[in-house]
Amino acid sequence: MDFERWKLFLKVAEMGSLSKVAVVMKRRQPVVSRHINALEIECGCTLFYRTGRGVALTEVGEAILPRVQTMVRESEQIMMDIKGQAGVPVGAVSVGLLPSVRIASEFLGAALEKFPQVTLHLTEAAGGQLAEQVATGRIDLALVLREPGALSPSDEALVTLPLCVVGPPGDPITSQREIALAQVQGLPLIQAKPPNVLRMHIEQAARRAGANLTYGPQIDALATQKQVIAKGMGYTITTRMAVREDVAAGLLSAADIIDPRMDLMLVLVRSNQRPATLAIRKIARLLAEEVRRLPEVYRDDESPSFVPLTVQ
Repeated sequence: MDFERWKLFLKVAEMGSLSKVAVVMKRRQPVVSRHINALEIECGCTLFYRTGRGVALTEVGEAILPRVQTMVRESEQIMMDIKGQAGVPVGAVSVGLLPSVRIASEFLGAALEKFPQVTLHLTEAAGGQLAEQVATGRIDLALVLREPGALSPSDEALVTLPLCVVGPPGDPITSQREIALAQVQGLPLIQAKPPNVLRMHIEQAARRAGANLTYGPQIDALATQKQVIAKGMGYTITTRMAVREDVAAGLLSAADIIDPRMDLMLVLVRSNQRPATLAIRKIARLLAEEVRRLPEVYRDDESPSFVPLTVQ
């Protein structure tokens, strides 16, 4: 049995066009057509109707489609398991990243170089969405923010991220080096709407410090927050990592919060909905390593604004 032809059968069934499949798979259309014809001869029946608009599965094709999908999936898993036993990371790994952690290009470049047989799928979303997708098995790994002391046993703490107040360039409040949370009272804060780990952490810290915070528009997207703040329409509290490039470019200003000190932890979470393949384990380790290589931004000459923790 030629599994490659059955994989081609699935692709043609999905796209409904021999010419489109030929383009996607970088083959000539007559070659694709010849393989499908050979498969039909081997089966002794017609699997596709040919129409002027493409192809469509026949009744027989529709009937066998689920079994072919299972067969191909299982055959691919067997090959991945064999290669995994031989110490070669192979297969698909899905990874969730936060918009505030600018690591995608470095991580992807390292993964392509070290693990060429691993297919990566990167998803960028808010931490709550990523955590939910990991819990349900839709993605394998994710970087999320957690409050100190709120880690689960399976969480892997990577770095500690202090928070800062962000304002427009030249703002007299956020152009200071350091700031107390009490100085933020009365400023229109632009934050994501609850539930949000960062928002909840800010509100808890404000209650402990007796600071009454004022909120302006609720904006979930960090990129939009920064655009609005750069135009002088408010402030936000976030990690310095999230705005370090904007501050360096003079687009924003940021003051570290030191009273009280407000920290969040960047954590690697894994799904328990599927086996931890060699590929998943290797990619998780690489992701942790790349996080620890992130450029350091200093509070002062001795203290980095995030402190790498021991990774088990």
